[in-house]
Amino acid sequence: MSIKDGLKAYGFLGVGVFTLGWSAILIRFAEASPLAIAAYRMLGAALVLLPFSAGSIVALWRGLAPRERWIWMASSVFLALHFALWIESLRHTSVASSVVLVTTNPIFAGVGGWLFLGDKEERFFWAGVGVTIGGALLLVWGDAGASATAATGDWSGTLLGSLLRGSLESLLGNALALGGAVMASGYLLCGRALRRNMPLIPYVTVCYGVSGTILILAAFLAAQPLSGYSPSTWSLLAAMVLGPTLIGHTAVNWALKHMPPGKVALSILGEPVVAAVLAWWLLAEPLGGMRALACAIILAGIAWGASSRK
Repeated sequence: MSIKDGLKAYGFLGVGVFTLGWSAILIRFAEASPLAIAAYRMLGAALVLLPFSAGSIVALWRGLAPRERWIWMASSVFLALHFALWIESLRHTSVASSVVLVTTNPIFAGVGGWLFLGDKEERFFWAGVGVTIGGALLLVWGDAGASATAATGDWSGTLLGSLLRGSLESLLGNALALGGAVMASGYLLCGRALRRNMPLIPYVTVCYGVSGTILILAAFLAAQPLSGYSPSTWSLLAAMVLGPTLIGHTAVNWALKHMPPGKVALSILGEPVVAAVLAWWLLAEPLGGMRALACAIILAGIAWGASSRK
């Protein structure tokens, strides 16, 4: 990949990550059940794209080998499971713990890309992963310390105390978040395998539509409401469709044709940084020195890992 193509790929991916960073802000304001939020995001995006891709989807499906069809469906299932597991984890564990665990997906995507797709990453990539995960852990430490200070005025033993006070419910939430990371990696690996020779719009239309249908069924089985929301919540759901889904996720899928899945997953770790800055700006959540340092380390790790290939 030439320097010009590389800059274009990272430019698209940067726009996608920035747009994805708005997800947490929009979800914070939306008064809807977690599975409904994910389902309407996926189905809404599929309905918007369907008029532009319906004919090509049929022709494309007929020309695929059975194995490629299964990978396409698996990609949709992985995407649905990622949303279902991660959003559910937020009900059982802290946001900080959930974010750290779900952002371990570059490790799984990097290993999976090497084992299944031959996209072997160099040592700089893994060094970048380590730095980025270290920044995420620092972010958790800072959040735990801030919470403990607000409650007791004392920083001592905050992380150890948090671990010792862990319950079975928090362990369940952590396991769900880790499962969400694995599912996100599977989604990226499937996308990398297909997007090398498959047009973008038909691919994401099917992924969004099948994923949304699965999530609707999951919400129904979990007895989570799918209607009765206020006009403002429906407006926020529409914004999630147009922004984080149609622009964010679609840009990520575009990048998969040009970049290894591990590197795409590493770049997506910039999403929590964007969310933290937006929360400071729009929700008046304090950024603080520790959180700002952690965000800087995460960005440095992304840049380091991204430099592992020309």
